[in-house]
Amino acid sequence: MKNERIQALIAEGKVIERQTGMLRQTVINLANGNGRRVTELEVQKVINFVSEYIEHAPALMTLIEDATANYDERENVRPILEATEEYFLTAEDIIPDRLGLVGLLDDAYLTHSLMQAISDRVKSHTGKSLLPMEPHADNAFIRRLIGEPFASILDEQVAATLAGPSLQENIHEITIVLSQLNLASGPDPIWGYALVSGISDARIDALGVF
Repeated sequence: MKNERIQALIAEGKVIERQTGMLRQTVINLANGNGRRVTELEVQKVINFVSEYIEHAPALMTLIEDATANYDERENVRPILEATEEYFLTAEDIIPDRLGLVGLLDDAYLTHSLMQAISDRVKSHTGKSLLPMEPHADNAFIRRLIGEPFASILDEQVAATLAGPSLQENIHEITIVLSQLNLASGPDPIWGYALVSGISDARIDALGVF
């Protein structure tokens, strides 16, 4: 993966957020739309969560790349890695990256949604979770931050990526390889052994968005 370039984008996104406060205002608007008046501390907790969610996307891809390298299976999962890094490194995508953390929400959401779809497929075949932490609740929250029509466009892009020739030819092998990695038994690359419920309780539920 072109991890250094993606990490540089995320670092730049944090700088832009400190300068513009665009994500901060988005969080406040979402809370107000749910009849909530939030404190600065509550808003900052959500901004921290969003930063971690964005950082989580390339960290998860790196985790998979490193794990498959040990099994000489990297080429079998290359299409999924390329699909995510290509979107991250496209500056003028659905939400332009120049908007800082707000502009990286779509990149991270696409990555997490794609992995969620593959994880669901693995789970349906094996009965076991693929990922250390299932992203359903996190994705639902980020989807609301992104809003319509962008969220639905991203969902359509995830579906198109899964159905595309580069992934469709290898989806069976990808499913088999990923199900053998036993990633769910290890720590999450960002949140360690934390529980999804603990993360949402600490950062998201206070806004009353669920």
